[in-house]
Amino acid sequence: MANEIRLKTSVLAVKETSVTAGGNTYTKDSIDSNVLKRFGGAYDLPTYTDDAIARWTGAVIDVTTATALSDGSAFESNVAVTDGALPTSVLAYAVEYTSELGTVGQVVLTIGTQVFAELSVGEGVVIPISGASGIGLAIANIKLHADVYSDGVNEATVNVMLVGV
Repeated sequence: MANEIRLKTSVLAVKETSVTAGGNTYTKDSIDSNVLKRFGGAYDLPTYTDDAIARWTGAVIDVTTATALSDGSAFESNVAVTDGALPTSVLAYAVEYTSELGTVGQVVLTIGTQVFAELSVGEGVVIPISGASGIGLAIANIKLHADVYSDGVNEATVNVMLVGV
């Protein structure tokens, strides 16, 4: 059996509505009637190679402009990966914004020049990247930064996973 990358995703559009009855206003979250349901499902990406999956755990982002994840230069002390080996081409990019020291704001995930996600502390996201012919995108296109960084004062701590070929 080959190595597999399995993703499960969903999106739900929620509309906040309010109703006034008897002089009281009640607020309620409802599924947006334009879509009526949760959308999503499972998605399997192409096979990844044994030596093309890596993670950073508890890494502090020390850059405030989009910086490629092709080495540890986006992280304090330019840390090497916690485990594994970096892929040449990335098929999936996952980030968990686990904690904040001081006031950082958001952690920003960029692919090429396009911002794909702006995470607040406690949030996480997985981004599938098929690329042309299912070979992913060069790791130099996979970037990350924090809104604010000041050593020991304003720091964003993240877990990052890259998998590919």
